[in-house]
Amino acid sequence: MSIGFTFTGRVKKPETLLVAAQKLAEERGYGVYQREDGLSLSLCPLDGRVYMIWKKEGGLLGQWTVEGECVSTPAGPGLHQAAVEALDALPIQKLHVEDETEYYQHRDFDRMLREHFHPWLKTIVDMLTGQFGDDHTNVCMCWDLDGYMPEDVPGTVITPVGRFSGRWMRETVEHQGIEALAERFFLWYHPGKRDALYNRQVALNLLWEHCYYAPSSRSREDASNNEVVCKNLEMAAMLDRNVPLPRRAYEEICQLARRTPALPEGPELEEEFEPGYRKGLVTCPIGPLRLTLPGSYRYEREQWEDGKGCDLWCDEASHSPIWRVNGYRLSQGEADFTPSLEGDNDLTELEIKDGAIRYGWRALEEGGQPIYQVRAEVVTGPFLFVVTVTHLEPEDRPGIVELIRKITVQTQSVEKQTIQANQ
Repeated sequence: MSIGFTFTGRVKKPETLLVAAQKLAEERGYGVYQREDGLSLSLCPLDGRVYMIWKKEGGLLGQWTVEGECVSTPAGPGLHQAAVEALDALPIQKLHVEDETEYYQHRDFDRMLREHFHPWLKTIVDMLTGQFGDDHTNVCMCWDLDGYMPEDVPGTVITPVGRFSGRWMRETVEHQGIEALAERFFLWYHPGKRDALYNRQVALNLLWEHCYYAPSSRSREDASNNEVVCKNLEMAAMLDRNVPLPRRAYEEICQLARRTPALPEGPELEEEFEPGYRKGLVTCPIGPLRLTLPGSYRYEREQWEDGKGCDLWCDEASHSPIWRVNGYRLSQGEADFTPSLEGDNDLTELEIKDGAIRYGWRALEEGGQPIYQVRAEVVTGPFLFVVTVTHLEPEDRPGIVELIRKITVQTQSVEKQTIQANQ
C-alpha cells in the first residue's frame, strides 16, 4: 500500500545520465549514489529516492534502456513533485512514466493531494481505528521491520516521525480535517522548495527514530545526529517563526552537543509523547532472535583476528555492560544447549515460545581487576545463539538477567500488527 511511479526510457550512454544527475544533485542539494548498473538520486530522508538501472541494448549502435521508480510514501507529496521534476531534468529519451497519481501528466499539486495523498492517509487511519481499536499493542506504520522495534505502548502507532495514539489520529481528522494530520505525518508536505515544515519534520524523524540522546563526544554518529537536529530546527525557525517546534527536545540536544541554543521565541510543538524511541528499551532482531536492550546502546560488528566476529552493543559513554552475540545454524536437525555453561553460577533454564534459554554467570580477572560475565545460550529450531554480557560491577547483574529473560525468538511472520506503506 503505497503511492509512487515507475518509468522507462533510453540514454545514449550511462555516463551522460550520471553527469546530469550529479549536476542536478549539486544544484538542489540532493545525493547521488552510483552502482555498476544504475544509480539512485536521494531527495530526502525516509527513502526519498529515485532509483534507476540501465541495460545495454543489442546491436552495434544499441542504446541503453533505463527503468526506475520512486515510492513517495511516507515521505510525502512534496517528494512526489520533486521526483517528477528531477525526471524532467535528466536526459532520458522516449521517457514513459506510469504515475498512479497522474501528477506527471497534469502537474496539479492540490489535485494530487485531494485525490491520492489525503485519501491514502485517511484510509490508514480508518484501518487503525476500525480494525485494531484503542487497546491494540504497537502498530507500525511505514516502519522498517529489519531495524529495531520500540517499546510497546498499548493503543499507539509507531511512525518514523513520532508515536501517536490511534485516538489522537482519529480525533485530529474528525475535528481538524485530514490536512492537520497530513502536516504532522508527511516529511515533505508542501510543494516547491523544502520549507520550515520540512526542516521540522526532518528533525522530528531524527529525534524519534535515530537519535541516541548521547553526548556528541561519544561517537561521530551521535555528533552528526545532534548537529543535524539543531541545524534543521534553527533553519525552520528562520524560515517561519510561527511553525511549532519541539523546543524542549532542541534544548536537550544542544546540551548534549555543547551548543548554545539559538532558537528565537516561538510556539512549542505540544504532543502526547516526548520524542525519542531510544530513550526507552528497543528490541533488536538477529535472525530469529529478538534481543531487548537500552536504546542508548550503539551496535557494531566486532571483528576478530581470526576473521570471525560477533554482534556487539554497548554505551561507550557510560561504561555500560558489553553485549556480544554469536549465532550458529545446524545443517540438519535441531540445536541443543552445549556443555559450556555447566560450571556457571546460578545456572537457570527456561522455556520460551518456540525455544529455550539457559543462562548463568561467572567471575573473571583481567589485568588484575575483577570482571563479570552473564552468559546465555538460546536455542530455537536449528539455531543456537550464544550471548555474553561482560560488566564491571556485580550490581549490574540483576538488570542484565532481567534483559536476558526478555529474549524471545520469532520463527514465523512478525507478530506485531503492521501497516507498511513502503511495500
